[in-house]
Amino acid sequence: MPQPQDKQSLIASAQSDYEALIGAIETADAEALATPFLPSDKPAKCTTFQQGNDVKDLLVHALEWQRLQSAFVANIRKGEPKDFIPEPYRKNYKEMDQVNFEKHRSTSLESAIVMLKESHAEMMRLIETFSEEELFGKKVFRVTYTTTMAAYFMSVTCQPYTQSLKKLKSHLRDIKKLNKK
Repeated sequence: MPQPQDKQSLIASAQSDYEALIGAIETADAEALATPFLPSDKPAKCTTFQQGNDVKDLLVHALEWQRLQSAFVANIRKGEPKDFIPEPYRKNYKEMDQVNFEKHRSTSLESAIVMLKESHAEMMRLIETFSEEELFGKKVFRVTYTTTMAAYFMSVTCQPYTQSLKKLKSHLRDIKKLNKK
């Protein structure tokens, strides 16, 4: 899908990518979903994928980044803009991902799905509150620097949903191959 260029295409893209991910999870075999990812020869683009975790960890990774987005927007609206990445992690957000991973160690897959559904709905509500110019204009908000607010929303919705779906499909193929042996 091409990069969204307006509010409606951003909403449509985020919703479509979300539905594809949730649909794949809901139709997948429960045992395969609970199975940890198998080691891979390919270097992972995302820290979550490097850790060799499981499907739940993909979801809580997206969830925690969406929570950052929610706080980012809230701070802008309160007139107290702060950078997207919290202070202790600005130079090493992989460390933040590891902290979030540890935070959700006991979170179940079912809970992660529910929390992501709620968080996704919040992201969609937040997008709706911005004007076209606020979403796609550069330097509208000082704290977004030369990036658009839409890019921030894409980085916590479309991109992790797409990456997670790819990882999920790969995982399900790996499990299927393993079960054939």
